[in-house]
Amino acid sequence: MRAGSRVQVALLPALLGLSAAAWFATSQLADPGMRVGILTGAADAAVPDTPMTIELPFAIALFITTWTVMMVAMMFPAVAPVVITFDRWAQTKARPRSVTATFILGYLAVWSLIGLAAYALVVILQMLVPAGDPTAQRVGGALLVVAGIYELTPLKEISLRHCRSPLGIVMQHADLLVDGHRGPFHVGLLHGAYCVVCCWALMLVLVLLGMMNLAWMGAVAALIFAEKVLPGGALVSRVVGIALIAAGIVLATGLL
Repeated sequence: MRAGSRVQVALLPALLGLSAAAWFATSQLADPGMRVGILTGAADAAVPDTPMTIELPFAIALFITTWTVMMVAMMFPAVAPVVITFDRWAQTKARPRSVTATFILGYLAVWSLIGLAAYALVVILQMLVPAGDPTAQRVGGALLVVAGIYELTPLKEISLRHCRSPLGIVMQHADLLVDGHRGPFHVGLLHGAYCVVCCWALMLVLVLLGMMNLAWMGAVAALIFAEKVLPGGALVSRVVGIALIAAGIVLATGLL
């Protein structure tokens, strides 16, 4: 077997191995407060308390680092078909193996930036809905309805269709991919942006439940994988959307 073929055979196990390592790392890095959300009894520790300005950059950096590791854990299985397709294309064009890593870095860069939005959301929720606030269930329920409605929108359908077409991604951006390492990084950014548009509602649900709780992470990661990789992914999205709307209405109206 040629060296290039051996590397391609090893690529999927490598991606899944990195995902598994990231799951373990997340379990070690996550503060206990990061394992709960406003729907599961959020504690004040969900974001480190940093009254001194000098501590805030460190708190944000720690959060973003943990968030990015979490993205590796959750997203690598679902993005593996795209990465493998990209790598195969790169080899047919005699591109260096490093361009695949560059593509992945571009993808992760987008999710790392989204970590800032996640941090801000958690801070805002803590300010508006302090620990023990009786309105937490209603606020969380309303946000579940928002997430569920988005799952049924054309924008979700378009972004999901993009994510479910690995070969289409490569062919659509073939002109960029030949541009050294900058092109693959750019395409990684673009695919990451599509992935965010596709998955932000599910990540919102995770924040509400406990964004670094391994059980909830596993449930949301399984949904993302089913939507993006398994047959009938669009149907999964619609079923999830309807379920989120129903659960949100129950919680927001206090029927539970």
